[in-house]
Amino acid sequence: MPKLVRTLTTDTPIEQAFAYLADFSNNQEWDPGTESAVARTGDGPHVGQTYDLVVMWGDRKLPMVYEITELQPNKLITIVGDGSTTHAVDTITFATLPEGGTEVTYIADIRLKGFLRAAEPFLGGKFKELMDHGKAGMMSALDRLSSSDSN
Repeated sequence: MPKLVRTLTTDTPIEQAFAYLADFSNNQEWDPGTESAVARTGDGPHVGQTYDLVVMWGDRKLPMVYEITELQPNKLITIVGDGSTTHAVDTITFATLPEGGTEVTYIADIRLKGFLRAAEPFLGGKFKELMDHGKAGMMSALDRLSSSDSN
C-alpha cells in the first residue's frame, strides 16, 4: 500500500495544534474511524507512550496499540500502530504559516497482515476515503480548538 498523505492548514497556533494531536487519545475526537482511544498512562505524550485504540473497519471493531516512537515538539510526531490485521506508521509534521496558523501534514503508511495483504491493491480507494474523512475531522477539531480560545 502506498503512503497516504493529506495536508491541511488551520488558524490554530502551532503549539496548540501540536499539543492536541500529540495526545493520541484525542484521535477519537477527530478520526471518524476510531471508536475509542485511551492512553495507557496519564503522563502525557512522550516517546514510548502507548495508546489502546479500537478502530472501525465496516462493522468490525479492531483493537490496535499505538506507540509514539518520535516526538519533536511543534515539528513532528511518529506513532506506530499494531493490531491483528494491520500495521501502521503515522507521521504528522507541523509548520508555522507566514500569515500565522499551522500547516499539518499527515502521512499514513498502512500495511495489512497475513492473507489480507493480498487485498491491499484493491483497498486503495477505501484507505483514501478514510484519510479524507480523518483530514476533515482533524480540520474541524483544530478549528474548534482555535475558535474556543478566541472567545
